[in-house]
Amino acid sequence: MERLSDCFAFQGKQVISLIGSGGKTSLMWYLADCYRHEKVLVSTTTKIGYPLHQLYDFFYCQDFSKVGTDGRGITLAGTHMLGAHKLSAPPSIVQQSFPSFDKIFLEADGSKQLPLKGWETFEPVVIPETTVTIGLIPISVLNQKIDETTVHRLPLFLRATGTKTGEVICEETLAEVISSPKGLWAKSRGHRILCINQVETSEQLNQAKKVLSLLPCMLMKRLTKIIACNVQSGKGVVLWEK
Repeated sequence: MERLSDCFAFQGKQVISLIGSGGKTSLMWYLADCYRHEKVLVSTTTKIGYPLHQLYDFFYCQDFSKVGTDGRGITLAGTHMLGAHKLSAPPSIVQQSFPSFDKIFLEADGSKQLPLKGWETFEPVVIPETTVTIGLIPISVLNQKIDETTVHRLPLFLRATGTKTGEVICEETLAEVISSPKGLWAKSRGHRILCINQVETSEQLNQAKKVLSLLPCMLMKRLTKIIACNVQSGKGVVLWEK
C-alpha cells in the first residue's frame, strides 16, 4: 500500500462530504491534516464528536462571523451541544465562508459508531456545494452477524439489502449496501469515491477486491474511484479508477 493521501490527490478547491460508516471522522481529520498547509475547514452537516486532542488551529462554536478570516491551517466550526461532547452543524452563515477555504471536509452522516447502517430518507445530509462524496464501508465487519450490535437503523438496512437478522455479513452483503438505491450513494453528489476501510491483511485486501467484483456496472458508471485503505495507518491502494 502507498500513502493514503496520494490515493485521493485532491486538486484545487474542494467541498468533500464523508458518508457511510467505519471511519468517517478519522478519515476526515487525516485528510484535513494532510492539507494543513492550505486553508482547511472541518465541520459537519449532522453531528461530530468534539476532538479529544487539539487537531485544529482555529475553532468557532458561537460567533461564526469571522470564519474564514484566519490564515492557513485547520479551522473547526460547529455548534456546541449542551451536555454532550459533540458539535452539531453550524448556522448557514458558515457556508458563506466556503470561498475562503481551499479544502472543506464535512462529516455528513452518522452511524452511532456501528460498522454498518441503514439510511432514513433525510440521511445523509450532503449539501449542494459538495464536489466530492467519500463513502466508507469497513471490511472488518465481515463474518459478523446482522443485528442491532452491528447495524444502525437495522430495519432500514434489512429493507435496503434484502437480508435478515442473524445472517452472517459477507462480501455480497457489503456489495448490496454499496449498490442499493436506498444505500450508500442515495444522496451523494459530485465525484464519488468508495473507501473500503480497515484493510490490514492480504486476506482483507482480497475481500475488498471481491466486493469490488460484485458491484453492478450501473453503479461503477457513477463512481470515480475505489480505494482499499487503513485510515489508522495512513495507507491505501487504488483498486479501480475511472
